[in-house]
Amino acid sequence: MEVKNNVACLREKAGLTVYELSKRCGFVSGSRVLSNYVTRAEQGNSVKVDTALSIYTELKKAGVCEKFEDVFWIESTNQTAVDTE
Repeated sequence: MEVKNNVACLREKAGLTVYELSKRCGFVSGSRVLSNYVTRAEQGNSVKVDTALSIYTELKKAGVCEKFEDVFWIESTNQTAVDTE
């Protein structure tokens, strides 16, 4: 199984930069915004559940998604093979 996401597409649809989405999600340390959480998700790296929920919540507030599954979903390797046939 593999976790897939639409973070980059939905972020762009919302008109947000990585920096802006990161700031809205509260990915801040001191006075620095930590954009690497969003960047890692967009690159397909695994993210923690709380990170995924924060990203989803802010994208939903921006009006570009309704369900968590619109942003993150699990795809089985069998499903991937069938989809590519």
